[in-house]
Amino acid sequence: MDGSITPLLMPKWGIDMAEGRVAQWLVAEGAEVQPGAELVEVESEKTTGPVEATVPGVLRRRLAREGEVVPVGALLGVLASASVPEAEIEAFVAGFRAPEHRTADAAAVDQTVEVLGHELRLLSLGAGEPPILLLHGFGGDLRGWGPVQAALARGRRVISVDLPAHGGSTTALASAEPRFFEDLVLGLLEALAVPRVHLVGHSWGGVIAWGVAGRAPERVASLTLIGTAGPAAPVDAEYLRAFLDANRRADLKAVLQRLFADPALVTRELIEQTLRYKRIEAVDAALRRIAAAAAAVGSTAGLPPVPVQIIAGSEDRICPLGAGFTPPASAALHRLPGVGHMPQLEAPAVVTALIEAFVAGKPQVPRPAAS
Repeated sequence: MDGSITPLLMPKWGIDMAEGRVAQWLVAEGAEVQPGAELVEVESEKTTGPVEATVPGVLRRRLAREGEVVPVGALLGVLASASVPEAEIEAFVAGFRAPEHRTADAAAVDQTVEVLGHELRLLSLGAGEPPILLLHGFGGDLRGWGPVQAALARGRRVISVDLPAHGGSTTALASAEPRFFEDLVLGLLEALAVPRVHLVGHSWGGVIAWGVAGRAPERVASLTLIGTAGPAAPVDAEYLRAFLDANRRADLKAVLQRLFADPALVTRELIEQTLRYKRIEAVDAALRRIAAAAAAVGSTAGLPPVPVQIIAGSEDRICPLGAGFTPPASAALHRLPGVGHMPQLEAPAVVTALIEAFVAGKPQVPRPAAS
């Protein structure tokens, strides 16, 4: 640490969270910690999880008491190097003001829309047309877009959706075939009266987005694929099997760590959220149908006639685009060094910048492969 002071704040886990309860401090005041260390466990109405250190340093202050309920953004504690004088710590605490949440949260619309007999949960932030539509991958949900969606919403409307059998959408699944999911996306555009979108798809969501763009290019202003190159780059079948069969915390942790270049990014909260999701009635059967359909996807589909960019992590072990991979003609390929299968969570600022430039018609120069 360079002598700066880092506030430890009550997090915002989900759009509805306004406050949280300090359940238990996990580290003593004065303890030296490293990034990823779990410092304090907090509870909201919907979940419980740890707040982790983002920088190395010393926990100089534990300000919120165990059992205390405080608003999102409130100061829980202070991290700083041992060299920072006590007077500076005291002055920082005395002068701290919780940040105002003036971002797209204020204009957020969290709603459920019926499409083809399926209830789909979606979150819409910001304003400006045509909007960006974000499609998550297998086993994910719209929360995985959190930092990217909030940042993109500073300039235009951004919509994320939970696909069927994921997140807050219905667990019923009329079909697991890609074409059915494509129909759902096109039906969602009709339901929202959105004539044209910039499509962004991660992993399995990218395969769906590819199909939508190929079938209805007049509805797609641009296509961004993250962690996939569409049907030509299938997801590792062994990962899908391991994810489906992992029902214990230790097993699931090992599986989820394959998603990230840095395994420390797999937090206890992520593991608990995923376990709760996998245990919902009918989810397992639906996911197995989707996995089987994904394994059967062919690679003969041509490049959709829309602007296409591909964002890939150099350390992706789930859908690796190796050094020998050549993107389809006219598609820009951006390789992110030191990033795994989840660029939107591992490098959200870079992903945001690439999407912003692309949808504005000012694409960045493709990033070279990491050496």
